[in-house]
Amino acid sequence: MKKITTLTLAVTLATAALSVRAQVTLDGTITTAEIGTTAGKYQSLGKFTTSHIPVTGGPTGFGNAGLLQLYGANSATKLYIGIAGTIETGGNNFQLYMDLPNKTGVPVGTGLPSIAGASTVFGTFSGGSIGGTKLDLEADAAIATTGQGDVQAAIYKSATSAVAKSLGGGAAILLDGTPNPVYDATGDYALFANTRVAYKQSATGLSGNPGNANGGGAGSYALEYEFDRTALGLPSGASIVKVFVAYVSGDAYWSSDFIPETVGNGKDSGGLYNIGFSPDFTDQTRFPGTQAASVNVLVLSSRQADEAVVAMSVFPNPAESRATVAYQVQGAAQDVSVRVLDLLGREVRTLLSAKQTPGFHDLGVPTDNLAAGAYLVRVQVGDKVATRQLAVTR
Repeated sequence: MKKITTLTLAVTLATAALSVRAQVTLDGTITTAEIGTTAGKYQSLGKFTTSHIPVTGGPTGFGNAGLLQLYGANSATKLYIGIAGTIETGGNNFQLYMDLPNKTGVPVGTGLPSIAGASTVFGTFSGGSIGGTKLDLEADAAIATTGQGDVQAAIYKSATSAVAKSLGGGAAILLDGTPNPVYDATGDYALFANTRVAYKQSATGLSGNPGNANGGGAGSYALEYEFDRTALGLPSGASIVKVFVAYVSGDAYWSSDFIPETVGNGKDSGGLYNIGFSPDFTDQTRFPGTQAASVNVLVLSSRQADEAVVAMSVFPNPAESRATVAYQVQGAAQDVSVRVLDLLGREVRTLLSAKQTPGFHDLGVPTDNLAAGAYLVRVQVGDKVATRQLAVTR
């Protein structure tokens, strides 16, 4: 079994009335006030720990540019991703891949479908392609910003179909930390509707980025995204968004920099050793660990107190072959049961009956051997109970 080293960000909204305010100011800088453990603040999702100052005669990565640290935060209506680091001026870019609930894209370990043409960084070039790259998360969507300020998106509709385009509206974003909206986020790209982007460039490369001295900590210049949670399709209750970021050339050549980095950050799979074209991040020999970070987001509603505590969600719903139930355990370890019932309350299947540690949890619900129709999924955490209806289709 693959060793799981997924990094987790647990962000809990403070009230059931969705009154939490964002603690992130979109300005291309990760500030001390934005970092913390309370709701709405940035928490670290991982670092690129190798110094970008190469050893004489050793590997150099992409030179005086690259990743430092990855952050995540959420408010009542927004999901924030902060990527501390510096992009070299030109076509090189930070690529952020996302696994979203309620979306079905490219399965883990399946090569990304090729996108024809070289009009975006997700396309196909003379030397290679982003197509064929295997990720450690289900790729539903990706967004990239180049060193020239071009914001581009890719949508992975299935294991064999993908599209990509620029969301810049024909213009580059400002590189001084000013928030910029994206454009033409409609149709296939609607999940990026209302997204804003801010990036602060260092005039002297990564060495001039204040975060280079503290590993992407407070004061670091960064690329920041503000996503609209409704547009992303995040369900009410607990849900999990998995993310992966990498520094890639404008023609699909992967640098040494990616977060989460490999366990041990070893030779030929970390440090300043560039990766090349179409890597397989599920290869545990070359890339030990899990190259995906989990952002656990909680969308509380005005439901009754028990349901607000459990923060349960079921997705996708309707489901054809498999659904996921997500929930949280608060305080201390508690007994948890997850059951599927018919509409008369009769038990159809027990999915879980065990003590679980505090935090966010998700559990697969196989539906391929359930008759089509309506069911109830019941989660009990201690003495708190939440129930959702699940529709099974064929």
